[in-house]
Amino acid sequence: MQKANKILEVEQLVHTYDTGSMKVNAVNDINFYIKEGETFGLVGESGCGKTTTGRMIVKLLDITSGTIRYKGKDIAQIHHKKELMKFRREVQIIFQDPYASLDPRKKVRDIIAEGLDIHNMAASKKERDDIVAELLKTVGLNMDFASRYPHEFSGGQRQRVGIARALALNPQLVICDEPISALDVSIQAQVVNLLKELQKTKKLTYLFIAHDLSMVKYISDRIGVMYKGKLLEVGEAEEVYHNPIHPYTKSLISAIPLPDPYFERERRRVSYIPLPYREDLKLRELKPNHYVYCDDAGNF
Repeated sequence: MQKANKILEVEQLVHTYDTGSMKVNAVNDINFYIKEGETFGLVGESGCGKTTTGRMIVKLLDITSGTIRYKGKDIAQIHHKKELMKFRREVQIIFQDPYASLDPRKKVRDIIAEGLDIHNMAASKKERDDIVAELLKTVGLNMDFASRYPHEFSGGQRQRVGIARALALNPQLVICDEPISALDVSIQAQVVNLLKELQKTKKLTYLFIAHDLSMVKYISDRIGVMYKGKLLEVGEAEEVYHNPIHPYTKSLISAIPLPDPYFERERRRVSYIPLPYREDLKLRELKPNHYVYCDDAGNF
C-alpha cells in the first residue's frame, strides 16, 4: 500500500502578539505534519494557541518565524495573485462561531456562492444555483433554505451553512476551528458525523481544532496536545488517549466525565503543575510515532 504524502508540514512555528507593554508567544516553536486524507486533531485549553495556528495555516495571520509548507511549498512565499487564489481554493476554514462568521445581510444562497463568484467557478446563474443546491443537500439542508438569512437558522443549521461554504471551492485541506464548541451537545455529534462522512466522499484532509479530547479522539487519526503555545504530545489518537505520557495529557483525560457514578466517585483527578521553562525540552519520539515534549532522559 502506497504511503500517503504529507499535505501540510509545520516546523518551528512561532507567532508573537505585541500588546504594547510586552510581547507574548501565542504559538511557540511547534512542529507537526498532516498526511493526505487524515484528520489531525489539535487539542488544548482556551488560549493555548490552537486557533492562532489554524489562522496562520490559512494565511489569516502572519508567521512570526518558522515554516508552514503546503504540498511542499512554503506558504510565506505565495505572493503572486494566481498562486494565492489557487491556495485559497484548496485550503478552507470552518469558523468556531457559525453566527458571527456568516454575513447577516446576505441570504444563504449568496453566502455559500461567495467563493464561486470570487473565483469565477460558475458560468451562469443557473449553474451557480445548482451548485448551491447540491452543497445544501450535501450538508443535509433543504434548497428552500437558500433564500433565508442566517438569523432564521438554529446553531447547528448555521454551522452546516458554514461547512457548505467551505466546501464550495472543492478544497483539499479544511481547517475546522472548534466547529462544534458553540453547539448543543445533541447537535455536536451530528456535525462531527457529517464531517466524517464528507471526508470519505470528498477525500478531504482535516486539521480539527477543539478543547474536548474525547470528541477529538473520535474524529482524529492522530492528536497533538497544546499548552501555552507549546505542543506537548503528538501520536496516534488511540495511543494518546489510552496511553498518555505527558502529565498535561493525563490531566486532560482525567477531567473527562464518564457515565458511571460509582467510577466517578472514586476516580482521582490528575493536576498538572508546569515546571519552569527549560531550553533542553524538545518534542522527542519516546515510542514509535509517539512524540513527547521532554529532555533526553524523558523528563518533562
